[in-house]
Amino acid sequence: MTVITHLTFLIHPYCYARSLGPPDSWDPGVWQGYHAREVQVAARWYEALQQAPEHEAVVYHPCFDSAEARALVAAGQRHLGDRFLIVEGRPELYTPRALAALAPEIEAAFRVRGKYAWSVHDLRIAAFSWHYARDLRAGFAGRGITWDAADLQLRAMGESFEGCATTWTTMLPAYLGCPGRVRLDYELAVPDTEMLLHCEYAGRVELERDVALYLFSGPGGQLLVHYKRERITLDDPSLCVRVAVDPREVEVLSSDGRVLLSPGADLSDALPPGLARRGDGFIDLQVTTGRGRGEGGPGYYPREAPLFLRAPVGVDLHALARDASIAPESAS
Repeated sequence: MTVITHLTFLIHPYCYARSLGPPDSWDPGVWQGYHAREVQVAARWYEALQQAPEHEAVVYHPCFDSAEARALVAAGQRHLGDRFLIVEGRPELYTPRALAALAPEIEAAFRVRGKYAWSVHDLRIAAFSWHYARDLRAGFAGRGITWDAADLQLRAMGESFEGCATTWTTMLPAYLGCPGRVRLDYELAVPDTEMLLHCEYAGRVELERDVALYLFSGPGGQLLVHYKRERITLDDPSLCVRVAVDPREVEVLSSDGRVLLSPGADLSDALPPGLARRGDGFIDLQVTTGRGRGEGGPGYYPREAPLFLRAPVGVDLHALARDASIAPESAS
């Protein structure tokens, strides 16, 4: 029996593989930017597989079939052997057994989060994660591989950073019986957010309540920060961070680069009011998760969607963001 202490989730890499080419609806220049980032990150995926210690196993979640993805899988199997496991998603998520197991969580979610602040997408993530945890445990057990859940360290890599690599991993710890979070190193991921392709990564800081702070430096020296939860359950309340900064000096951006809250304007009525707000000497920001696609305004802008805080040159946003307080939304 092989005992591991580290488990890595490799979430559908190579969305921008050269062999797949850009979709017809994409601007070729934009696609090329993502592809270039992917090429850089792919070298680190290979390095992670080649240097994986004997106490680490990797779970691969495929999506797009490409020559590049097949080559990466072959490298994983070559370097890790039985410790490289392929687990695909199940088509039958809402089985009687799964729903019976999730029933207490569903009831608690209605009680804690309310009737309309979350949607069936959240239940899909929970059902997927419940099945995925069972499937990967069974898959490794069949290969003679086990672990002590209390000591198992989890991490994720792949695509995308604030999308699927977050969505399909951060509910897994609870179903695996692990008390920890899923650590996601930005340097091992490709983002959905195009503006990050033009930023320099300045590090990740672990904060309380399983929140991670990601630091970026944009073109011209502007500083950006992003708060993301690395462990969550269906019935967890939404979290907000409070950054002690002059709200006249910062702006809140969405993942498509839109300014949602600027120093000169309030949050649009088309957006959920809890997304971000200004106060006397502070700004509140909802923490990103992979769930929360409910209670939106026109267009159903998802709650807990990726948000970024940006400050002009001269404001040490990175230092201020490290000192932010974190609390459930109702208490913020």
